[in-house]
Amino acid sequence: MMRHLVVTSIALALAGCNSTQIQTEEVSVVNRSSTASVSRDASDFSDADIEVPPYFDTQGLERCTFDPENEVDGCPLKKPIIRVYFEGNRVEGDGKGVEALQSLDNLQLSKMFENQVAGLSRFRILTRDDQVVVSEQAQRLAEQGAAEVIQQAAVNRVIKTDYIFKIDTVKTANTFYGEYNGQATYGLELTSAVIDPFTKEKMSAPNLGKIRVHSNEVRDPKTTTFAEVNGRYYTGFDYTNKTVVTSVLNDMASRGFDLMLTRMLSEMPSTAQVLGIKGDQVSLDRGQNAGLLPHETMIIFQYEAGFVDPIGVVDVVPSKHSANGMIKRWKRSKTAKSIKSQAEDGIFRPGNDAKIFAISVGTPNNFLKSRT
Repeated sequence: MMRHLVVTSIALALAGCNSTQIQTEEVSVVNRSSTASVSRDASDFSDADIEVPPYFDTQGLERCTFDPENEVDGCPLKKPIIRVYFEGNRVEGDGKGVEALQSLDNLQLSKMFENQVAGLSRFRILTRDDQVVVSEQAQRLAEQGAAEVIQQAAVNRVIKTDYIFKIDTVKTANTFYGEYNGQATYGLELTSAVIDPFTKEKMSAPNLGKIRVHSNEVRDPKTTTFAEVNGRYYTGFDYTNKTVVTSVLNDMASRGFDLMLTRMLSEMPSTAQVLGIKGDQVSLDRGQNAGLLPHETMIIFQYEAGFVDPIGVVDVVPSKHSANGMIKRWKRSKTAKSIKSQAEDGIFRPGNDAKIFAISVGTPNNFLKSRT
């Protein structure tokens, strides 16, 4: 849908002037459906592309212990801990199936999103499914006794949250009529904010932005056409059945979550330490346990005394606790040339003063295909 956004600039004189000058400009804004944010293949990188992403805090590397399973707070290699809240369950439009949209529970959306995030291992996700947790705790108390449960609770303490993801939802329903049939169309808009749970600050990064999904992206438009007789549903898409409408919304939500995950993966990259380089092969100290994905495109760089020196771009294939990669293009630099020369004669092992790290530069371009 096309709409016009009027941007108005008002200049006020600070003294000796009673007039107000107004300048206006009309700008066209299109609310298109959102697309996935994916990286290019490592083979497609040019020399100028081999740079560390700007959102990675290299200055925090000195705080790292380099223990893949137990990193300290403040280390950029640490997996962030996230809790998700879906709020703002707003429904707009007067199309068929509005009642079903109003009944879609945002807590259920939270649980769906938690499941998709948890499967990545890139982040640690804290569930809001309190009902299941309380049920399990009661079952353990009955089976193991209070002493055992108290002892276990002392060891497995509740994890503190690094980020709160607050996602507001707007659901829309519209109906278009042709000569004989009507067509029900639905929209889902997800607007995210990232909040520091301790300072209550809304953070500028990671910035996931807004996701828009339309029903014709997940269902053939022909499947949502219907016929009415005397203003009542007769045949076709049964917009009077909440289960039918909710099924469409669930498919839209699933697609919206996938798109949001691609932005999360880009804004909150996977990281690892390079153990060695042999020829064009790279060995990393972390794998699927740190959220590295198959055929992840990563930049390797040397970090010394606060300085970052990119070395090359790598296609990475992770195993459970480590990963191997192939350097597809070396950076044209003095540092990269020196390391490449040493790696050709054997295994180049980074020293303690000049460590080498790898950082992902976006979601692998086969990510969404492999999840369907």
